[in-house]
Amino acid sequence: MPGDVLMAGEPVLLIDSRDRELLVVIGSEEKTHTHAGVVRHDRLVGILPGSVIETEAGKRLLVVRPTAADIAVNMARGAQIIYPKDQAAIVGLLSLEPGLTVLESGVGSAALTMALLRVGVEVVGVERREDFLNLAQKNISQYLPAEVASRAKLVLGDAGEFTTDRRFDRIVLDLVDPWTVLGNLSRLVSPGGLIAVYVTNVNQVVATVEELRRLGWVRDRVVEVLERPWVVRGDVVRPEQRMVGHTAFLISAHAGAKLFASDREG
Repeated sequence: MPGDVLMAGEPVLLIDSRDRELLVVIGSEEKTHTHAGVVRHDRLVGILPGSVIETEAGKRLLVVRPTAADIAVNMARGAQIIYPKDQAAIVGLLSLEPGLTVLESGVGSAALTMALLRVGVEVVGVERREDFLNLAQKNISQYLPAEVASRAKLVLGDAGEFTTDRRFDRIVLDLVDPWTVLGNLSRLVSPGGLIAVYVTNVNQVVATVEELRRLGWVRDRVVEVLERPWVVRGDVVRPEQRMVGHTAFLISAHAGAKLFASDREG
């Protein structure tokens, strides 16, 4: 757990007068260049979160500990991330709790992986691109405490060919063509297991839902999550002119008895 004051090695968010944000890890370099001027990292060590510092150009920056959502949208990424609003929905749809095991495919930059780890689950992540895998491992180690990061095991490979003797309580997919790997991964789910699939267009929804039903998943559901910020400024209380609209469809389903028929017959 972080202490009262900021320390070397922890991430902070620098925010200027125009609400522009920059995520940095204290001590990752000697100084950081911002829109408001250069910030020396030694000036960040030992101050309280919520402090205001001056850059070498004399401009003021607010320094705070970033939330999980701040880290997700500001960290280095190789692919489009799953946004915090969708991460939260996935955690709820999967009814995650400490001790569960999750198989994730399509790790990307690890935004969702870190959200899963924070609720206490163990994650095995399968990623087909080595550059994404390396970035994901770096983000996890950089932005999570070591004891939390240790519950992630990332492997390079194709989910359609992934094999293991383990069974998983939950499966999460963020792939362009998730229906092509469902046959293989459905063999790895435990009785009572749940699945969540993140896709961006309707054609993907149709193909995925049809394959889930064919394989024996039940109680499938498709939702999208919309986020509308509001302005509160004196007597002015109104919605923001821009909102976070459609990012993806979230498909969830329960493991049906049909998935385990061959096990019983054997």
